[in-house]
Amino acid sequence: QKQGQQGKGQQGRPVEVVVPVVVSQRGKNAKKKKQAKYADQDDDERVAAMVMLGHKNVRGEGAAGDEEGQKTAAQEEEEKKAAAAAKKAKELEAAPTGLSEAVELKLLDLFDIGKCKRSDLDATTLAKLKEFPDSDALDILARFAEAEILSQVKNKAAFLSGICHRYRDRKVKEERAEIQSLKKEEGIVELTDKEMDEKVDLDAFTAMPRPDDILLYALPVCAPYFALQAYKYKVKITPAAGKKGKVAKAAQSFFHKEATMPREKDLIRALTDPEMVMQIIGNGRINAGAQGKKKK
Repeated sequence: QKQGQQGKGQQGRPVEVVVPVVVSQRGKNAKKKKQAKYADQDDDERVAAMVMLGHKNVRGEGAAGDEEGQKTAAQEEEEKKAAAAAKKAKELEAAPTGLSEAVELKLLDLFDIGKCKRSDLDATTLAKLKEFPDSDALDILARFAEAEILSQVKNKAAFLSGICHRYRDRKVKEERAEIQSLKKEEGIVELTDKEMDEKVDLDAFTAMPRPDDILLYALPVCAPYFALQAYKYKVKITPAAGKKGKVAKAAQSFFHKEATMPREKDLIRALTDPEMVMQIIGNGRINAGAQGKKKK
C-alpha cells in the first residue's frame, strides 16, 4: 500500500493523505517460538536430528557447514581407498605361491609372526625363490627372517631378492673352490684363458672335406702311408736321391690336378715352399702310380 496519496482540498490546493500500514505479527511470533524451542540444541544434535528425519549430505550453515561437508567427503574417499586396499590384500593372501609345501609352510610361519605379509612378496620374487632347492630356499627364508633391519625395510620383496642373488653367488664360489680343491688333489692342471685361446682346435681339421664345408687353409702333413688311407689327397714318397724342394713341387702339382673344387685348388696353390719342405723327409721321390691305377 502507498503511504501517501495526493488529493484536493476545499480551495483546490493539493494535500497529502497518510494511510497507516498494518504489519502482521504472525511471522515474528513463529520465529520466536522456534528459537525458544531449539535454544538448547547444539550443532551435533541438530545434524543427528536431521539424519533421523532422512536428510542426506547434512551440512552446517555458512562456511562451517561447507568445511564439515568437505571433511565428510574426504573421509568417504579414504574409506573407499582403505576398503579397496583391504580387498586386494585379501586376494593376495588367498593367491597360491607356487612353492613346495615345506617352503610355503615356512612362509606362512613368517606371515603369522609378523615378519612380512603376503602382499609384500610379488610373483617375481617368489619365482626367484622357486629356482632354489627346498633346502636352499629354507635357508634363504631363515636369513630373511633373522635380518636385524627387516622391520625398517619398506620394500621387502626387493630385500628378499637381494638375499637370493647373494646366496646364489656364494654357492657358485663355494662350488668353484671345491672343484679347484679336487683338481689339486688329483694333480689336474687347468689352463688359463690365454692358454685356451692359443690351443689348436683339432676338431676343425678334416682329411675328407665335404662340399658344404667352409675351407680356411690347407695343411701339408707327412706320415706313414697306411695312416693316410682316409685322406682325399695323398702321394707316396719312396727312397731316392731327390731333393725336398723338387719333391714338394711335384706333390703340389699332383694335388692341384686332382682337386675337384675351386676353393681346394686355390688353397693348394697357396701352399708355400717352406711349409711343404719342413714336412717332407729327405732323399725321396714321388710315387703316385699306384694311386692312379687304383682310380682307373
